Amino acid sequence: MTLHELDSPSAVETFRTSHPNALVCFSATWCGPCRSSKPTLMDLAASYESGELSHTLDLKIGIAYEHNLGDVLHSQYGVRAFPTYVLWTGSGTKEEGRVEGANFDGIKKLIERAG
Repeated sequence: MTLHELDSPSAVETFRTSHPNALVCFSATWCGPCRSSKPTLMDLAASYESGELSHTLDLKIGIAYEHNLGDVLHSQYGVRAFPTYVLWTGSGTKEEGRVEGANFDGIKKLIERAG
């Protein structure tokens, strides 16, 4: 699977610091836009994993759900809306930016800026 399921705060930290570029979708199981955008997120992850975009940027994409993260979701990651996409570069050392809502044009622009 090319969309990495992150099931704890430590899994999110390991994921973002283990890859040169990591995009994490902070999601909620009860969120309609989160559920409806997951197939598009999976396609994007596949494109960067081994598809047509794999040669452009070493990017891994993960998803973390609110019920697995608890208060860390807000206190550590500053998530205030679902879905929220956060891109880290430099093996997790720099937050490149974030997009709130299922705005894939905005997500693609964020990724392009990082590349």
